[in-house]
Amino acid sequence: MKKNDLFMRKEMHIGRWVKTFCLCLFLVGVTSCKKGVEDELFSAGVTGVTLESPTLDGSSFATLANSDGTESVKLTWDVVYGAGGYLLNVDIVDDPTNPVEVVNDSIVDGCSIIFDKLEDTKYEISIKSLANAKLNNKEAASATVYPYSTLIPALTVPEGDDIAEFIRANLTDSDQEQGFELLGGKTYQLNSAVDFGLNTITFRGDKANRPIVVLGASGGIVTQGGLKLKFINFDCTAATTLGILSLSDNPSETISTGTLGYKTDGANQDGFVINDPVIIQECDFKNVKNGILYGNKKNWSLRDFRITDCIIQFNNSGSNSVLNLYGGSNGLIKDLTIKNNTLYNIVKNSSAYFIRYSNASNAQPQKIFGNSGNSVTFTIEYNTFSRVFSNKDFANNMANTNTITTKVQYNILFDVFRLYQFIQTNTLMYTSGNTIFGDWGGTPNSNDTGGRKDKNGNPYATLENPDFVGPFELELDLTAVNGGVNFTPRGTVAVQNKSGDPRWYENQ
Repeated sequence: MKKNDLFMRKEMHIGRWVKTFCLCLFLVGVTSCKKGVEDELFSAGVTGVTLESPTLDGSSFATLANSDGTESVKLTWDVVYGAGGYLLNVDIVDDPTNPVEVVNDSIVDGCSIIFDKLEDTKYEISIKSLANAKLNNKEAASATVYPYSTLIPALTVPEGDDIAEFIRANLTDSDQEQGFELLGGKTYQLNSAVDFGLNTITFRGDKANRPIVVLGASGGIVTQGGLKLKFINFDCTAATTLGILSLSDNPSETISTGTLGYKTDGANQDGFVINDPVIIQECDFKNVKNGILYGNKKNWSLRDFRITDCIIQFNNSGSNSVLNLYGGSNGLIKDLTIKNNTLYNIVKNSSAYFIRYSNASNAQPQKIFGNSGNSVTFTIEYNTFSRVFSNKDFANNMANTNTITTKVQYNILFDVFRLYQFIQTNTLMYTSGNTIFGDWGGTPNSNDTGGRKDKNGNPYATLENPDFVGPFELELDLTAVNGGVNFTPRGTVAVQNKSGDPRWYENQ
């Protein structure tokens, strides 16, 4: 790896490189200084000594908002008088055995730097005062080493404790985000449902060494608040719940469309809304017998729901959909993001949908979120779908209105039936780079392979066998790299577009 370069998880099908910036500024109340005056200001009469390195603490770090929506960290320290500058290193140490350089042996002639702030990341900062030969000052004997983390503080669930019991005993109702963390590489039990209530929660494992959670028959997660589920592998073999993540069957009136003010803004439906993001990120799931998200037959809507960078293996021959808001009289996801995932079933299913709402007429954004929220965006990009539900429509009861933007792009759809039921004709459609093929199921519908086109004239998908390298019909091995399966495609169109889950191109 080149110095000052940082390779992170791929965004779409190309690598994401994090730029490093150094801000070498120190303001002393004047716009310029003659050299003699400058030496005097920075020496303060300190000569002939061995210097100390700067001290760092939590107040040394500040978050800066960037114009593109990202954030940066500004690191500042007090001047060490008589120093000839500072030697600075910044490393990402999510995996302490394999640190990633952000700033490498940079000599800073000032007292601050700026570097990109990455989510859920552990950094190690090293700063050392350098010698000043003119003042006969020697460099510091050692550097100051300081850990900095962008992870929210979390309670650690002890190894051996049942997750649901520990969280019930330690969860506090609060309007502040709370965190619960599992130890890296450990195996935990979740024998009953853990209910986070209205709280905003981050429930995470270790990014570099994911723990495994084994679900019992009643194991699962329930929420009616924001939730971030990250860096955990789930063995769902014994679980019989209708959704690994269920929305509460007893929603609070405090989050009703009336209480939230949506009805006074033009909404005409009674329902309940989770406004904070609900995110499943970098988690693998083995033997999911039903779905991932279950609305408990209540009128639930989510403002922002995401599944990213996951492998989800189903063993689902029943009628329960992956994203299941069916059963109430209304409900929808306002901003849906399914990106950089592999989702596959190891049994044939002609009974279930990938996403299912209750009522197409009532699943229009204005009817839930009011006039100010009269838009929806569906983003399904760079995913590998294999035999998820091979003989049933991809979606059911989707609204067909021009206030919806549908982006279904660069996906591989193998034994996925009737995609066009998700891409409704009146929505603003983008469908570049998809391929589709039938093997277990019926022949792909002509509406998907050219009969219908997006707003730019692209077919919904190109008919092509992905010709996966394999094996790809196995139960997921949660201890193996990428679950022990291989969905690397060999189909010409898919490979040319780098369609499908980006992980399968990483070693090419």
